[in-house]
Amino acid sequence: MWRASSRQPRGGRATASAAPTPRARRGLSLFEAVAALAIIGATSAGALAAVGGGLRAAERARRAHEADALAQEITARLMLADVVALRALPDSLAEGAFAPPFDDYQWRVDVRPHGARPGVFDTRITIEWTDGIQQTTSAIYRRPAAVVLEAP
Repeated sequence: MWRASSRQPRGGRATASAAPTPRARRGLSLFEAVAALAIIGATSAGALAAVGGGLRAAERARRAHEADALAQEITARLMLADVVALRALPDSLAEGAFAPPFDDYQWRVDVRPHGARPGVFDTRITIEWTDGIQQTTSAIYRRPAAVVLEAP
């Protein structure tokens, strides 16, 4: 129940205010609706940015994993090569492109004899695709040819 106010205003006269009638709320005010939409929009934008970053990271990881598997395939081809082929790589081992579904990947191989260790070859395999590159280095050992000494 509402009571009339008995406070005196600054002018010194006592006034009785009209008793306010409680109003039934029938929905949201415009300010409440705009504030709710702003909160939802900011939250959605943050969530969308996080999901987009996660998708980009997943795509980079997938590409790196595929490039690593393709580099292992090239390494397996190099393991089959003999010393003569490793010293002067044929074009089929030096560079090329992969067959579908990996046709957007290209590879290049650089093989050099290790200076201090006979029979060891340092290899660098470079896998390239439209928006990235990955290099893998390793070493391959081939037993050096035996030196035959002739009797004097």
